[in-house]
Amino acid sequence: MIRKLLPALFIVALMSATANAGDLVRGVRYKLSAGDLASGIAAVEDYKRATGVDAEYLDAVGWLARGAEMQRRTELAKEFVAELRREIPAEKAELLVPLGAAIEVEGRLIASQTGRGAAIRFLEGELAHANAVSLRARINKNINLLSLEGKPAPALDTANVIGAPAPSLASLRGKPVLMFFFAQGCGDCKAQAPSLTRVWQKYKASGLALITATRLYGSLDDKPAAPADETAKIEAVWKDLYAGLEGVPAIIDTETMVRYGVSATPTFVLLDRKGIVRLYTPTRLSEAELSRRIDEVLAEAP
Repeated sequence: MIRKLLPALFIVALMSATANAGDLVRGVRYKLSAGDLASGIAAVEDYKRATGVDAEYLDAVGWLARGAEMQRRTELAKEFVAELRREIPAEKAELLVPLGAAIEVEGRLIASQTGRGAAIRFLEGELAHANAVSLRARINKNINLLSLEGKPAPALDTANVIGAPAPSLASLRGKPVLMFFFAQGCGDCKAQAPSLTRVWQKYKASGLALITATRLYGSLDDKPAAPADETAKIEAVWKDLYAGLEGVPAIIDTETMVRYGVSATPTFVLLDRKGIVRLYTPTRLSEAELSRRIDEVLAEAP
């Protein structure tokens, strides 16, 4: 199941990576989206000869590592991971993306060659000494992809909420629960809003509970932002684009987002009536697929 999901996640990542990525990274992403790993490698090598090793170069190598792993070029992927590990011996703010890529790809390689248990132990070891929020979330995403489905859902921290008060997951036992994790500036999240609203309107009478969550990212329009300003923006976006979700809580909490591995938005989590995770997917979902998964949970005996 995980191997089937990864190509879709990779394509989504290619298409939704940061708009302000440098020319090299943009070019490599486009080549990888066309399946042209060789041209991507050539472009990165040309850049290194002309410019040397910098953050842009390492970010591009991270994409090459992911591309090689997705094409099952295992030895090549290992080479890219080794280079990233050599060039990034410690966590640095400007190198969190390529460091995260190295950890992610290494975890996937371990999973495919040694098994999920070994990969989870490796990722948990990396998580233990990771500090940055984005890096911890990315590592948790990979742990969750390997292990979260079939387990009780992690707790939600509900102290800071817009919209309706957020219930505890324990209080929702007996109901299926859909969780939607978003970012206020996320284009894919905004595009998902109409279908999410239709799904909610369709299933709420059947007992489906919906909880949404986001966090403060510390910026607005690529500029530093105070928490109060960012919270106000989240609330404005929520009232505008998610107006059809009236009565649904929107949690604003960093540790909840980290715990659920929300390094990509949107992320969907679906729980059954016993509070067990039945679906964890850090990417968009079609309305048909989301409805199908909810129907499966609703069809089960209470």
